[in-house]
Amino acid sequence: MIASFFRHLEEQGVRWLLVSGQATILYGAATFSEDIDLWVEPSETNLQCLLSALRASQAKYYKLTPALTPELANRHHGFHFTISDPTDSMPLFLDVMCCPPRVGSFAEAAQRARVFTTDWGALPTVGIADLVELKKTQRPRDYPIIGRLVLAHMSDVGGGSTENDLAWAANNIFSLPEFKQLLNEFPQVDVALSVADSLIRRAVDAWRTDGALSAELEDQLEDWFDARSAPLRKADRRFWRVVIDELRELRAGGQLIPQGTPV
Repeated sequence: MIASFFRHLEEQGVRWLLVSGQATILYGAATFSEDIDLWVEPSETNLQCLLSALRASQAKYYKLTPALTPELANRHHGFHFTISDPTDSMPLFLDVMCCPPRVGSFAEAAQRARVFTTDWGALPTVGIADLVELKKTQRPRDYPIIGRLVLAHMSDVGGGSTENDLAWAANNIFSLPEFKQLLNEFPQVDVALSVADSLIRRAVDAWRTDGALSAELEDQLEDWFDARSAPLRKADRRFWRVVIDELRELRAGGQLIPQGTPV
């Protein structure tokens, strides 16, 4: 069913990128995702191609979905669908976004994308740096995943890591296990860390000396990482509040498509 859906996207010429859970799996930073999330170019022509692919897949609208128009797509709304197969009792849940936050245009992201060869076909997938930005959500559980994405990227570049790679890695670690792994695998990263911060300086010195951190220092670092991600979580919450308010207005005006309606 999933391979068939991706084949319909290709046949209709849809411009899309895989994002979120399935993308993190392909990069080796997660092991499970219940649905598929796509970033789709929000042009009218491309959205019509997407609708054709959805019809070919016998998709149905899922909850809280407005009409798939360029106007609403460019105002950051999400569009939700299910795809069912008579031979499978579990439907495929599909979420589509056209203008996700914290990243540039679709065209720019497409240039940075990576194509993975899978059992479902060749899947154009958002680049790992863009995926890191997309994962800076209001959900605390996303921040360890960001760290694992960072480590996956650093593992790929290995000994060829540049100062920019190290600085990017240092600025995108938000949890203790990933921080310790980064120090262990890339000890040279300490030059890019916030060494002026006394806590981080003590952590780096302890790791260099003992290869371990005290329980007290670990507790302090956990609090520091929570504080580091807090502004990002708040910013994401503020961003979506505007979209949710408009979604409420659409629902009050009867402008959401009833769940279960065929595309």
